[in-house]
Amino acid sequence: MFARAPALLVAVALLYSLTPVQAHANEGPMVEVVKVESGLVRDELVTFGSLSPDESVMIRPEIAGRIAQLHFREGQHTEAGALLVSLDDSISRAEFAQARANLNLAEKNFQRAQMLFKRGASNAQALDEANAEQQASRASLALSQARLDKTRILAPYEGVLGLRQVSPGDYLSEGQNIVNLEVLDPLKVDFRIPQKAVSQIRLEQTIEISLDAYPGERFSGEVFAINPRLDEAGRSQAIRAHISNHEGRLSPGQFVRVSVILAERPNALVIPEEAVMPVGEQRLVNLVVEGKVELREVILGKRQAGKVEVVEGLQGGEMLISAGWQKVRAGSPVRTKVVEPAP
Repeated sequence: MFARAPALLVAVALLYSLTPVQAHANEGPMVEVVKVESGLVRDELVTFGSLSPDESVMIRPEIAGRIAQLHFREGQHTEAGALLVSLDDSISRAEFAQARANLNLAEKNFQRAQMLFKRGASNAQALDEANAEQQASRASLALSQARLDKTRILAPYEGVLGLRQVSPGDYLSEGQNIVNLEVLDPLKVDFRIPQKAVSQIRLEQTIEISLDAYPGERFSGEVFAINPRLDEAGRSQAIRAHISNHEGRLSPGQFVRVSVILAERPNALVIPEEAVMPVGEQRLVNLVVEGKVELREVILGKRQAGKVEVVEGLQGGEMLISAGWQKVRAGSPVRTKVVEPAP
């Protein structure tokens, strides 16, 4: 009797050691689940382009002359019509004074010719000659005024000045470079699209750009010009868009990745790509319904960044097995661990 006691104790201990395992097995394996939610899905055409200023001009003199004074600093913001450069205007002012004096004399001669003509002491030819001289003097005054005005070089529009290429006292020839002026808000985005996508592009279409300087960030804009002629060499079409740059974070000349937004579905159902189970031509997902696994066939749409759009098969709000579906089967019980979907 006492010989049987150790064996009986071992059997009881074994029974107690197995009981929790068996109960644990009845609960089913642990799986990770996510709730099927809606999100924004976009159809995009991705290409590459470059940034350029909205307006760009090189400030140059229209007349030759010596620089009397520079009224700007390199890199500064300037308003439209602001004085940038003053050329020596001593000769122009003397010519203007001479032209004004000639006009005064011509006007007085014309007045005398009119009086003589009314008295019959002069003929019509003398009156016409005096009138022509008066008109010529007025034109000469306007010409000298225009030359005087051109000694003051003004900013054609608001923008940011670049680096100057001259110094005070330099003698400038006509058309010589002084400083560049750039309009940096908005910026232009120039890019090309292939021939097959031409029909998908329209004016005021939304685009987004991204660049290495700001990883993970996108800047939005819209198409404002489409070249009606395709490039014969590459069979591509040139597109131009505007990008707001009021914070001044973007610079002309930067190489950018352009995403043309072709369509948007703000309430599309999106699930993790790893939750999809391929079976032949079918695509299945594993749902948890009342603690048990349920297989559901789905039709997929656009894939992006580890997620996939579900076009048909789900309604939203279902609990979907995102990890561990390989160790379960339809109808089997499972234990679930809810995880937050990746952003």
